[in-house]
Amino acid sequence: MRALRKARADTSSGAALRVSRREMLAGGIGAGALIALPDLSLAGRAAGRSARSASPAGSRHVLLYGTPQAEPFPGGSVAAARSPASRARSSPAATSLPAARPVATQLASAPVASADQASVALVTVDAAGSAAKVTLTVVDAATAVVSKQGSLTITGIADGTSILPTPVFAPGTAIIAVVLAITEPVGHRLARKVDLATGRAVPMQAATWRSRHALAYFDQASETFAGPFHLGNAPALALTTAAANSSDLFVWTTREPQPARTRPQPPPLPWVSVFPLGSGRARASVPSPAPWPASEPVVTLGTGHAARLVNGRAVQVSSAKTGEVTHTVIEPLNVTRAKPSAVTMQARPDGTVFLTKPGIGRAVVADPSREFRVTAQVDYPVPSSPGGAPASKAVLSPAGDTLYVLGGAKTGGISAYDMATGKLAGSYSHGRQYFGLYQLASGTLLTLSPGNPRLEFFSPGLSLLGTAATNLHVSAVF
Repeated sequence: MRALRKARADTSSGAALRVSRREMLAGGIGAGALIALPDLSLAGRAAGRSARSASPAGSRHVLLYGTPQAEPFPGGSVAAARSPASRARSSPAATSLPAARPVATQLASAPVASADQASVALVTVDAAGSAAKVTLTVVDAATAVVSKQGSLTITGIADGTSILPTPVFAPGTAIIAVVLAITEPVGHRLARKVDLATGRAVPMQAATWRSRHALAYFDQASETFAGPFHLGNAPALALTTAAANSSDLFVWTTREPQPARTRPQPPPLPWVSVFPLGSGRARASVPSPAPWPASEPVVTLGTGHAARLVNGRAVQVSSAKTGEVTHTVIEPLNVTRAKPSAVTMQARPDGTVFLTKPGIGRAVVADPSREFRVTAQVDYPVPSSPGGAPASKAVLSPAGDTLYVLGGAKTGGISAYDMATGKLAGSYSHGRQYFGLYQLASGTLLTLSPGNPRLEFFSPGLSLLGTAATNLHVSAVF
């Protein structure tokens, strides 16, 4: 068995207190961690409901990604633990789970799961002078062990360059595309900055940063990379959005705004480019209406087109052939509230999409083949934490008949709703507020709390199964 191993970050002389540009661009995810815990299964009964029922009951793991609170997970990390024997638990008494063990450290960006949730891709970047080694590792979600790994080297870059990678699984293929945002320091100069402790101006080195993008393609069959293919689109904003079908890669980018010499200029529009898999030359590149790309929800539809959820209320569909963009407002979500909301969109096996907007307490199922006509809708009390990570605040069961959501701000806990009628089907609360909710492969529900035990496991019938403590402030579950 191969394991991804990285050296620990230097914490001497205050090095751990310095934030790199890559970490700022990635929203701090460069200091995140991914660990694995056992998935408490419900013997054969819950496993039979799973969309990933090929794995034996009790054999799966829970992959947690977040920011380490303390040792033993320095920097971006992956860790794993073997799952205990499967056994049903009907008692509300909580059972603690075994501790996790590290699998990888120093991640360069947040992990990404494949469409079937069977694999998770993570990327590390090692810079050395004018070159950087980018390593992509594929972790099997069931066993939490490394299954594939490959590296490529980017040369001819300036010292201090940061690289922000975005891996993208191409469904139905062995290809994982990687969009690389390469941010280099240019125009070095000496500047003066006021020291807040002394009030005196001190000289310091400063630089202007300029970003461009490159593409690379990892073949899981041969464990080799093609590329990198440099797009030469500097100056551009580093953040991108990307999606793929079985033959094409969609990439949303934005030109960097430039100072106006005369009168103010309108902000640049994002562009969506469609690349044949394995190529660095776009088949089509067209303007895409605002907002700028920043990890907004995006899915690939059965038609091969890509759908991007923007502003929490509209879907932009980009053609795989021409890149042409169509814009459709989802009227039940077309409600603006001042409170932030972690809006999500997920493609379902039947071709529909599931969308949630917890800030207004609403979840819908829409049919892309009928201009995103809403086929089901459930309203629920707004939870106490409708925004922020993790983004998952409501989940739809694999069968599509039950909606699980975080309990309202007054009651906390979790609730279940019948998707056909929109009526409350059950609830559980002991006064605790959760800020994240997931349904695992076994059918087990996992809630996340601000304090330990941060993890609580429930049956689909909302019976408490067990708890687990972790030193991670969890931002995603795989």
